[in-house]
Order: sequence, then C-alpha cells, then structure tokens
Amino acid sequence: MSDTRNHADTATHPTWAEWSQAVQRHGGDSAELPPHHPRCLGCGPANPHGHHLRALRGKDGVFAYHVFDERHIGAPGIAHGGAVATIVDDLFGFLLYVVGELAVTRCLNVEYLRPVLLNIPYSLCAELTSREGRKLHLRAQIENAAGQVVAISTAMFVVVDLEHFTIAQPGTQAPR
Repeated sequence: MSDTRNHADTATHPTWAEWSQAVQRHGGDSAELPPHHPRCLGCGPANPHGHHLRALRGKDGVFAYHVFDERHIGAPGIAHGGAVATIVDDLFGFLLYVVGELAVTRCLNVEYLRPVLLNIPYSLCAELTSREGRKLHLRAQIENAAGQVVAISTAMFVVVDLEHFTIAQPGTQAPR
C-alpha cells in the first residue's frame, strides 16, 4: 500500500490553526459552511472521488441536498450503505461548525428505512440533541423528494483538542 498524500499542499490547505479558528468562527451568520478540507471525502471540492457535499446553517442545525451517483453504487440503482454513512458523518462534521467545537466521531449509527436510490435528490438535516461534558449527541435524517425519511442517524462525537488532528502531520510523532 503506498502513501499518496501530498503533505506539501499548503496552497489549498489551511494551517491547522487557521482550520481550528474557522471551525470556531463559523458559529456566525454565514449560511453556507466551508468544506472541512479541499480533499475531504465527504465535502472536498478537490477530491475527484468524493461526494462534494455542501451544507448550510439551518434554524436548529445544518442542512444539505445531495444526489448519490454511479460512484456510490451498492446494488444496481441503490447507493452503498457506506456512501450514505459517509454523507451523514460529514454532515455531522458541518454541524460542529455551528456548535463551535472540534470533535471526532466516537459512534455512528445509521438506520436505513428505505433504499437510497442513485440520481435522486435527497435533503439532509442534522442537529445537536444533547451534550454531556465532552460528549455531543447528534441526530440526522435523510428525506427523498416526496418527504419520506429514508435514513435516520444518531451519533456521539467527542470534543478533542487541536493536537488530536496535528499528531498526523509530518514531523510529529504518534504517542507511545
């Protein structure tokens, strides 16, 4: 397995400090939220294999619209469950901008209620349901154009320090 990451991509990659500030700053008034990283699998505009999800601030959280395409196929005509879970996890990541915390996924549960079809527009929404110390409890749902809920997700995210993210950067060592 080869490592194809380009750690020198500073022109399109904000520093970790800038990224951290952006996460905490986007509790403000702008409706559209920025991608987590240019090459993020869920929302990165520079990832040719990604979903390119764009999320907006909503009244009680965040929302987005998404169409799963042939890159996301599981069974013929149906999105792969992992692709659906990726979108939900990424939507929760956008919710963190609104919550104003750096956090990571601890547990993600997706209940698939109906097939998520390819080439059909879906609306997604996510909200914070509760907080217990560092634990953030989140909920999301995906609806088709007829308003039918096709998937519901719950998650627990854990608030972390910036060092959690910077440990993977070049020149840093993993904890022993």
